[in-house]
Amino acid sequence: MTRFARILCPIDFSPPSEQALRHAEEVARTFGSELVVAHVVEPMIYPVAYGMPPVAPIDYEDAARASAQTALAPIVERLAQAGVKASALVDTGAASMRICELVKDKGFDLVVLATHGYTGLKHVLLGSTAERVVRHCTCPVLTVKVGD
Repeated sequence: MTRFARILCPIDFSPPSEQALRHAEEVARTFGSELVVAHVVEPMIYPVAYGMPPVAPIDYEDAARASAQTALAPIVERLAQAGVKASALVDTGAASMRICELVKDKGFDLVVLATHGYTGLKHVLLGSTAERVVRHCTCPVLTVKVGD
Protein backbone atom coordinates (compact mmCIF):
# COMPACT_ATOMS: atom_id res chain seq x y z
CA MET A 1 0.00 0.00 0.00
CA THR A 2 1.18 3.52 -0.77
CA ARG A 3 2.31 5.49 2.27
CA PHE A 4 1.96 9.23 2.31
CA ALA A 5 4.56 10.37 4.85
CA ARG A 6 4.40 14.06 3.90
CA ILE A 7 1.26 15.76 2.62
CA LEU A 8 1.07 19.28 1.22
CA CYS A 9 -2.27 21.07 1.40
CA PRO A 10 -2.14 24.49 -0.29
CA ILE A 11 -5.00 26.74 0.77
CA ASP A 12 -6.26 30.16 -0.25
CA PHE A 13 -8.55 30.52 2.80
CA SER A 14 -11.67 30.04 0.65
CA PRO A 15 -14.46 27.63 1.67
CA PRO A 16 -13.38 25.12 -1.02
CA SER A 17 -9.81 25.09 0.30
CA GLU A 18 -11.14 24.57 3.83
CA GLN A 19 -12.96 21.47 2.57
CA ALA A 20 -9.76 20.24 0.92
CA LEU A 21 -7.98 20.76 4.24
CA ARG A 22 -10.54 18.52 5.96
CA HIS A 23 -9.77 15.78 3.41
CA ALA A 24 -6.02 16.28 3.89
CA GLU A 25 -6.50 16.03 7.65
CA GLU A 26 -8.30 12.70 7.27
CA VAL A 27 -5.61 11.29 4.98
CA ALA A 28 -2.90 12.49 7.38
CA ARG A 29 -4.69 10.92 10.33
CA THR A 30 -5.20 7.64 8.45
CA PHE A 31 -1.56 7.33 7.39
CA GLY A 32 0.05 9.04 10.38
CA SER A 33 1.42 11.60 7.95
CA GLU A 34 2.96 14.99 8.47
CA LEU A 35 0.61 17.64 7.04
CA VAL A 36 2.00 20.93 5.79
CA VAL A 37 -0.65 23.59 5.25
CA ALA A 38 0.67 26.13 2.77
CA HIS A 39 -0.34 29.44 1.31
CA VAL A 40 1.36 30.91 -1.74
CA VAL A 41 1.26 34.69 -2.07
CA GLU A 42 1.00 35.64 -5.72
CA PRO A 43 3.45 38.38 -6.77
CA MET A 44 1.99 41.86 -7.00
CA ILE A 45 2.19 43.81 -10.24
CA TYR A 46 2.94 47.37 -9.25
CA PRO A 47 1.85 50.36 -11.33
CA VAL A 48 5.48 51.45 -11.55
CA ALA A 49 5.87 48.69 -14.13
CA TYR A 50 3.59 50.77 -16.33
CA GLY A 51 5.47 54.04 -15.89
CA MET A 52 3.42 55.21 -12.89
CA PRO A 53 4.78 55.82 -9.39
CA PRO A 54 3.81 53.34 -6.65
CA VAL A 55 0.42 54.08 -5.10
CA ALA A 56 1.54 53.50 -1.51
CA PRO A 57 4.88 52.93 0.20
CA ILE A 58 3.80 49.56 1.66
CA ASP A 59 5.18 46.22 0.52
CA TYR A 60 1.98 44.27 -0.12
CA GLU A 61 3.76 40.94 -0.52
CA ASP A 62 5.37 41.20 2.92
CA ALA A 63 2.02 42.23 4.42
CA ALA A 64 0.26 39.33 2.66
CA ARG A 65 2.91 36.87 3.87
CA ALA A 66 2.57 38.08 7.46
CA SER A 67 -1.22 37.94 7.24
CA ALA A 68 -1.12 34.41 5.84
CA GLN A 69 1.25 33.27 8.58
CA THR A 70 -1.10 34.72 11.18
CA ALA A 71 -4.11 33.00 9.57
CA LEU A 72 -2.32 29.64 9.34
CA ALA A 73 -1.27 29.55 13.01
CA PRO A 74 -4.69 28.66 14.47
CA ILE A 75 -5.25 26.08 11.71
CA VAL A 76 -2.00 24.31 12.59
CA GLU A 77 -2.84 24.52 16.29
CA ARG A 78 -6.29 22.98 15.70
CA LEU A 79 -4.71 20.15 13.67
CA ALA A 80 -2.16 19.50 16.41
CA GLN A 81 -4.90 19.37 19.03
CA ALA A 82 -6.69 16.84 16.81
CA GLY A 83 -3.57 14.66 16.85
CA VAL A 84 -2.21 15.52 13.41
CA LYS A 85 1.46 16.46 13.04
CA ALA A 86 1.10 19.76 11.18
CA SER A 87 3.07 22.83 10.22
CA ALA A 88 2.56 26.00 8.19
CA LEU A 89 4.43 27.22 5.16
CA VAL A 90 4.08 30.58 3.41
CA ASP A 91 5.77 31.15 0.09
CA THR A 92 5.67 33.68 -2.75
CA GLY A 93 5.34 33.08 -6.48
CA ALA A 94 2.98 31.74 -9.09
CA ALA A 95 0.90 29.32 -7.01
CA SER A 96 0.87 26.29 -9.30
CA MET A 97 4.58 26.59 -10.05
CA ARG A 98 5.57 27.04 -6.41
CA ILE A 99 3.40 24.10 -5.30
CA CYS A 100 5.13 21.80 -7.81
CA GLU A 101 8.57 23.13 -6.81
CA LEU A 102 7.79 22.60 -3.12
CA VAL A 103 6.86 18.98 -3.84
CA LYS A 104 10.27 18.40 -5.43
CA ASP A 105 12.31 20.48 -2.98
CA LYS A 106 10.71 19.24 0.24
CA GLY A 107 9.80 15.67 -0.71
CA PHE A 108 6.02 15.63 -0.43
CA ASP A 109 4.24 12.37 -1.24
CA LEU A 110 0.77 13.81 -1.86
CA VAL A 111 -0.84 17.16 -2.62
CA VAL A 112 -4.44 17.79 -1.56
CA LEU A 113 -6.05 20.91 -2.98
CA ALA A 114 -9.41 22.34 -3.91
CA THR A 115 -10.68 23.06 -7.34
CA HIS A 116 -13.29 25.74 -7.65
CA GLY A 117 -14.72 24.05 -10.74
CA TYR A 118 -14.78 27.18 -12.88
CA THR A 119 -15.88 26.69 -16.45
CA GLY A 120 -16.24 28.90 -19.49
CA LEU A 121 -15.16 32.53 -19.19
CA LYS A 122 -14.32 32.28 -15.48
CA HIS A 123 -11.92 29.43 -16.26
CA VAL A 124 -10.33 31.40 -19.10
CA LEU A 125 -9.94 34.54 -16.98
CA LEU A 126 -9.00 32.99 -13.64
CA GLY A 127 -7.24 29.85 -14.86
CA SER A 128 -6.97 26.76 -12.75
CA THR A 129 -4.19 26.34 -10.25
CA ALA A 130 -5.42 22.80 -9.52
CA GLU A 131 -5.35 21.88 -13.21
CA ARG A 132 -1.77 23.10 -13.61
CA VAL A 133 -0.67 21.29 -10.44
CA VAL A 134 -2.24 18.03 -11.63
CA ARG A 135 -0.46 18.35 -14.99
CA HIS A 136 2.99 19.23 -13.65
CA CYS A 137 3.29 17.78 -10.16
CA THR A 138 5.66 14.85 -9.61
CA CYS A 139 3.55 13.19 -6.91
CA PRO A 140 -0.11 12.14 -6.67
CA VAL A 141 -2.62 14.99 -6.39
CA LEU A 142 -5.99 14.66 -4.72
CA THR A 143 -8.34 17.36 -5.94
CA VAL A 144 -11.45 18.21 -3.98
CA LYS A 145 -14.19 19.68 -6.18
CA VAL A 146 -16.68 21.72 -4.26
CA GLY A 147 -20.11 22.47 -5.71
CA ASP A 148 -21.12 26.02 -6.56
